[in-house]
Amino acid sequence: MDTRSWKVVAELRRTTNITHAADRLAMTQPALSKRLQLIERELGTRLVERTSKGITFTPQGEYVAQEAEKALAHLAEMRRTLLTFQDHRTGTIRLGMTNSFVRYTLPSHLRAYKAEHPNVDFNVSTGVSSEIADRLEHGDIQVGFICGDISGNFSRLKIGTEQACLVNSESLRLEDLPNRPQISYLSDPFATRMLDEWWSGHFDRPPKIGMRANHGDTCLEMIANGLGYGIFLSPKFLDENRPLFRMPLFHNDGRPLSRSLWMIWKEKQAEPSLVQRFLGFFSDRFANAVEPTTSGDFSSEGS
Repeated sequence: MDTRSWKVVAELRRTTNITHAADRLAMTQPALSKRLQLIERELGTRLVERTSKGITFTPQGEYVAQEAEKALAHLAEMRRTLLTFQDHRTGTIRLGMTNSFVRYTLPSHLRAYKAEHPNVDFNVSTGVSSEIADRLEHGDIQVGFICGDISGNFSRLKIGTEQACLVNSESLRLEDLPNRPQISYLSDPFATRMLDEWWSGHFDRPPKIGMRANHGDTCLEMIANGLGYGIFLSPKFLDENRPLFRMPLFHNDGRPLSRSLWMIWKEKQAEPSLVQRFLGFFSDRFANAVEPTTSGDFSSEGS
């Protein structure tokens, strides 16, 4: 089996879902299914069983998946060791980050780093914060940028704080929310749990979900057309010139409903000086972490 086959088996075991695994591997579903069939044919045994809820691994499949993880870990370790023989002024750094980091926070910093280190390239993958932490744990990336206090066996540096805000097409009172349709779009488990806890602290009944969007931009368009309100955990998502009502959100005790932004890495994966230099550069640039946005920093209604 080649490296690609090991990755297919390992990713299928992590996700137990062909669609999600194909997305993570940048493959089409038919291509992944065909690759799995070839692997099973090569090994002479069935690795997975398909069910209405996804896939389940056979005992043989569980064994092969464990061996796949070992093989990929060994390959990653070998590559890290080989890097120690290089001068570390050229190479590729594997990064993982959320969409908000890709769109609003990191491009200018990556450009500045590239200006100082023109021979260093970046391999960037995106996902929700929990997925980024998982990719770091499995050695798929070397440095991650996540939102929220996600636990994990990794080092971290706080690089900012974001406060959640309510967005609507017109002025809206907080106490009216249970009676108004909410446009939901959050997919990150941490963000969803954080918002659920805030909601239960203010209201005695669940939100009235009017519709679900698959992305923040879609949610924003629905809001602009008066189809409901939304709650955004990243104010950077909002165009200041757009005529929308905005209200920063707070806990009952007056604390801002906010989340921390983190740069995360595993010490062992950061041993090559190429990665160490990257971490040092970004640590300096994010030395002064951003504090939560206060009510004075939001416009109470659109212009």
